[in-house]
Order: sequence, then C-alpha cells, then structure tokens
Amino acid sequence: MKNRPLTILITTGILLMSAGQSSLSFAHGDETHPIEQKAFIGVDSAAGNVVKQFHAALQTGNEAIVRQSLAANVQIYEGGKVERSLTDYANHHMLADMAYLKGLTITPKEHQITITGDIAISTSISHAQGEYKGKSIDSMAMETLVLIKQVDGSWKITHVHWS
Repeated sequence: MKNRPLTILITTGILLMSAGQSSLSFAHGDETHPIEQKAFIGVDSAAGNVVKQFHAALQTGNEAIVRQSLAANVQIYEGGKVERSLTDYANHHMLADMAYLKGLTITPKEHQITITGDIAISTSISHAQGEYKGKSIDSMAMETLVLIKQVDGSWKITHVHWS
C-alpha cells in the first residue's frame, strides 16, 4: 500500500488529538497534584507488555529483545534527529542508549497506553537518576511510542519519540 505511512501518520495524529482531549486537566486554583498520583493505564495490555519488555531490554543491554520489540521500519526521534529504521538505530545509537541506561535508576511516574484497533499509543514520564561517564544524572524523561499490531497478533513499536 503506497500511502500506508501517510495513513498511519494521519491516524496517529487523530488518535493523539482524541486521547489528549479525553485526558486534559485544567487548573483548580492553588490545588496541586503530585506526579505520583498520575495514571498508570493499559500497561498490563499486550501492547503494554511489549513496551515494558523494550524498556527492560534497553536498560539491561538485551539487544535481541530490543530488536524483537521494534518494527524493521521504526522511526526514532530524539534530540532533533531521526533514525529511520531498526538497522539505522542498531548501527548508530542503540548500544549508546543501552550504556547510558545501564547506570541509571528509572522510576516511572506516569504511563498510559491507549489502544484503538491495531494501533497503540504509549505515553510516559519517568525520572532517571544515576551516573553516566562520571557525570551525575537527575532528569525527567518523556516518551511517546506508537505500536502496530502485526498480522500474527504481536505488537511492534513503529515510532519512538524521546525527550
């Protein structure tokens, strides 16, 4: 299907907009909501299990599971750059990402997975602490993953956006 990437992009945009409308929060005066009280929704779904497996594999350096979790045509957006396939990611930043995450403690603060048909969108916020190359790390990270259900019923990550 020649226009499939465009169709997926449009569908993803619509899903993101509709997901955003259902989870908007508005200010309530001086009331505060600690981030620890945010939602963990859909993380035990089949798509959620792929996401958790992907995260664990990156942190433990399990290249085989990272490759298994990602679609061959995955696009990974990070730091103003894009890697346009699993091969590109494996040849460029995958091992560096694994080395970086290995020395960190990652604490999930919020994670929601919305599934509509054969598309799942995972959005999460986490806190990373530890040391990398002698430097102290203490940062918040945001992640959006798009997964597509494959013909065999498995889920593959087709898009990653890290910030």
